[in-house]
Amino acid sequence: MGRFKTEELVKGFLDTIPLGISASIYGLVYGVMACKAGLSIFETVAMSAFVFAGASQMTAVQMIAIGSSPVSVIITVLIINLRHFLMAASISPHLKHESNKMKMVNSYFMTDESYAVAYRHYQDGSPTSFYFLGSGLNIYVLWGLAGVIGYFFGNIISSQLNYIFDFAFEAAFIGMIVPMVKDFPTVITVVVSGVISIFGSQLVSGKWYIIIAGILASLAGYLVSRLAVKDAEMDVIKGAADCEH
Repeated sequence: MGRFKTEELVKGFLDTIPLGISASIYGLVYGVMACKAGLSIFETVAMSAFVFAGASQMTAVQMIAIGSSPVSVIITVLIINLRHFLMAASISPHLKHESNKMKMVNSYFMTDESYAVAYRHYQDGSPTSFYFLGSGLNIYVLWGLAGVIGYFFGNIISSQLNYIFDFAFEAAFIGMIVPMVKDFPTVITVVVSGVISIFGSQLVSGKWYIIIAGILASLAGYLVSRLAVKDAEMDVIKGAADCEH
């Protein structure tokens, strides 16, 4: 059993390397931003170690740089991280057999990247919390190291490479999402989420559009899947009725 857990942990870590590399690119940017905002290296590392939320950390650093109050920083970070409730609700059925202790550990290491890797793996393999943990540890380690490197050496990176970095991050996620789109309800979910996110980012202040897009897209996917089930049931009933006649 112990060997199996280790293998799952290592597999989760290795499977997440492509997304871990793309996340580390943003880790470099976070390190640069933290340095320019006046944070010490200890504060920069501590935020990655204890907060561990990429987009939230970068937003927090920006707010600290302009002198925002601690309360406003905390509330903003909380709003951005509310999307984790949706991800947790999606992944929890696969880990319902795990202990509460392991669920709590996994919840801390859950990121957008580790969620995407684990969710895709769970569609084809046996769900284990150690695979999820290995995936989360990958992002944890690479993000933390990238923040330190960015803090000390980030300024030597050419600004012309920013566009490449941005594309690398999006491309990595697209590569993870596309294989997961296997049925019509999932297509609807992805399309609705994308449309609402694009328009919401322009019309809604702050990061609330992330939560709105996640909830409405999930609802749309659920409704479509229920309609598909009802149509299938009606076909069965109709077929049975035809056989009787």
